[in-house]
Parts: sequence; structure tokens; C-alpha cells
Amino acid sequence: MSNQETITTDAELILNCQSDDQGAFRTLVERYQTTAFRFAFRLTCDTPEAEDLCQKAFIKVWNYRNRINQDLLFSTLLYTIVSRLWLDHTRSKKLRFFASKLNVIDTEIVDPNASPKVQAINQDLAQRIKALSKKLPPRQRLVFMLRDLEDLNIREVMEVTGLSAGSIKTNLSIARQKIRKQLLNITGRRT
Repeated sequence: MSNQETITTDAELILNCQSDDQGAFRTLVERYQTTAFRFAFRLTCDTPEAEDLCQKAFIKVWNYRNRINQDLLFSTLLYTIVSRLWLDHTRSKKLRFFASKLNVIDTEIVDPNASPKVQAINQDLAQRIKALSKKLPPRQRLVFMLRDLEDLNIREVMEVTGLSAGSIKTNLSIARQKIRKQLLNITGRRT
């Protein structure tokens, strides 16, 4: 890339994809594959399942590229597709998320400037919260993951899930209460 070339926006890439430009699609995949995988993994807690969801999501993007609204943030579209694929997967298989497979700690939750003791406590807390979130019903888990772990605002969660603001707030509140209660039972102290 020369110094005079500018970074292509997602909207431009989507427009190019609609003209069957596979290079533009490859660029979108490269930009968002880590984000999609991280989100899918947080939902599934399983690397192969997360990879499968991501692959299916990007295939859907390509197959339906002519219907994509360029005004919509591509990340919002991707969160929507991944979450719907995950919900469909959990419904069709009637999976339960009570198994404890999560061995990964997100270092992004931990403040790198904190003391080693505080970092260790925060890592332990982050791991416990993620493990406990697996016990939530799918809708509560999805809303909790999008709002509290992916840091989307309520409007963005509405776009991704298709739920009303009230439903999101209710599910989020219930999810947070359940996690707080379980943390209190485990640690014996309030968080």
C-alpha cells in the first residue's frame, strides 16, 4: 500500500463486495475475524464451535452481501449473525451450558498497571464471572456478553438481538443478579 492510499472504510468494502470483489471481502474478514471469534468463543466456550460459527457467519455475509445496508456498522452486523447462529445452534441441539470448559482468561479485563496482587484477584474474578455466565439461559447470556463483555451500548445490543430496550435491560439485570448471587455464594463477599 502506498503512502497516498487511504484505508478503505467498511462501507466501501461492503459496496465492493456487492460487486463480487473477493479482495474486499478478504479485507473485511481479516479486519473482523478476531472480533467474531472472540465473541463466538465467549458464547460457546469451545474453540472448534467458535471457529465454526465464525466461518458460517462470514459465509452468510458473502452469500447475502447484496442485501447488506452500508449504513449499518459491519461489527453490528457480524455480532447479529454470530448471535443468531449461536441461538439457532443451541435451540437445535438443545445444548446446556453447565459444563465447565472455560480455561481462558481475558487479559483485556485486567488492568496491566495494577499491582500483581490486584491483577491476580481481577483475573480470578474475570474467570469466575465468565464461568458463571455459562450457566445463564441463552438470552440472558447473550445480552450479558454483548453489554458487559463486548461493551456494546443498549442501542447496539437492540440492533444485534432484535430485543426491545426494556427486554435487554430486564435480561441484563437478571443476569447480573444471578452472577452476583453466585459470586457471593462462592466468595462469601459482595463484588
